[in-house]
Amino acid sequence: MARTWKSLAGMSTALVVLAGCSFDSGSPEATASGGGGSKLIIADLWAPDSGYALETDDAFTLTRAGCLETLVAVDKDNQAQPALATEWKQTEPKSWTFTIRDTKFQNGTALTAKVVADDLNRLLKATAPPRSFAPGVISAVTAVDDRTVRIDTPEEDLFLPLRVSVPNTGILAPEAFSGTTTNPVGTCTGPFKITSIGTGQSLSLAANDGYWGGDVALGSAEIRYAESGATRATQLRAGEVSVAANLPVTTLTTLKGDNNITLQQVALPRTTGLYLNTRKAPFDKVEARRAIQKALGLDAIVKAVYEGTATAAAGPFTPDEPWTPAGLQPVQGNAADAKAAMAAAGIDPGSLGFELIAYSDRPEFADLAQVIQAQLAEAGITVKIRTGDYASVEDDLMGGNFQATLLSRNHLIDLPEPISVLRSDETCKGSFNLAGYCNPKVDELVKEAGSTADPAKRHTLYGQIATQLATDVAFVPLVHESLTMGVADTVKGLPTDPLERTLLTKDTKLS
Repeated sequence: MARTWKSLAGMSTALVVLAGCSFDSGSPEATASGGGGSKLIIADLWAPDSGYALETDDAFTLTRAGCLETLVAVDKDNQAQPALATEWKQTEPKSWTFTIRDTKFQNGTALTAKVVADDLNRLLKATAPPRSFAPGVISAVTAVDDRTVRIDTPEEDLFLPLRVSVPNTGILAPEAFSGTTTNPVGTCTGPFKITSIGTGQSLSLAANDGYWGGDVALGSAEIRYAESGATRATQLRAGEVSVAANLPVTTLTTLKGDNNITLQQVALPRTTGLYLNTRKAPFDKVEARRAIQKALGLDAIVKAVYEGTATAAAGPFTPDEPWTPAGLQPVQGNAADAKAAMAAAGIDPGSLGFELIAYSDRPEFADLAQVIQAQLAEAGITVKIRTGDYASVEDDLMGGNFQATLLSRNHLIDLPEPISVLRSDETCKGSFNLAGYCNPKVDELVKEAGSTADPAKRHTLYGQIATQLATDVAFVPLVHESLTMGVADTVKGLPTDPLERTLLTKDTKLS
């Protein structure tokens, strides 16, 4: 299963530096003085598997645990808010300065501009730095004085404050780094400090009594990792844990009848689509792509595959996002519509048969591919399904050696604005343009959006891009997914974060 906070495809390759190793603070587990000693146990999905190297998804593990913090946070509207930086400004077209908060790491080491600059420069030198903060978009990071960091960019970058909100840019104390290893025990700044790490299976946490953000409600917490959604749901039903995160659709019916459990759902900025290779016939013609789209009944897909927890998609953006264009509606097709479209375009349904890649890392793709196969068969279009894990198909996808693939893509994967994914996925020379889609008009709109400072005007440009993608059938949008978390009624203050960066906060508590 792909990590939910990042699309599997396009994810930086994990650098495994400490697989199977563990750290311990040497202190007794979970004896915290904050929060009256109350302990919360959480079942989460993805265990840290890259030795806490911050260039990997382990950074998200640490932010979700309430340990790792970044210079900038984002609020529910994805607007930049102070965190380890108290303020920032664009001093020159290609330079930003950040004022560093006067606080300490959990081990007592002072947070200084030099520490921040060293951490960010270490990230830039990583074998596979995150796309949002890589040498191609960052020129230099310099400590100007004890409390000021300057970040320079090759080109003017309006989104720099959002780049340092991504968990990969989190700041750890110098003591966290020794050679190629990273030790987060006691080296974070967040409301929770790690007291011990159970090799890949759990994190034990205690309240950080010196937290700069104020009092921490919980005394201690434990996060247990289980890849099986059924296991997490079972643990919640049995009372072994009080929170089960990232619950798959198949587990929800078993929890809905429990009056002591609340199912919290949040719409994700994620779109699952059918990507048709526009480099090759027949899908180099928009009429052929549109015929496929008109054969697909999205409401039936939502019901049969996602049991009503997803919504039919009209484009790359979810309905409630500020840049989603008004009036763009999902295409609800059927066999009759598809046959009519093919007849009007002079297309023989038999010429549209193709092989569909449905990689197994996302378990719902098996059912989704079968529903697509059945719906297209009604229109006379034959589909052969190819399965396998993502690693087995990645070379073909990246090389354009395929006809069609399913892809679940988070358009806020790099930044809490869609500009980065639009550049990589939908421009002619985009680094992750799997479908080979190319429209110079879209390229110009993406370029203009990237240099438009006014958010309202930028959002309008995003909407124009989405409309053009729909007109061109750049890909066939299928559904927008939701995230479900099971929460015992004794738990209060858990955030519903569509970016999936946050789980434990200072305000989380047990009643």
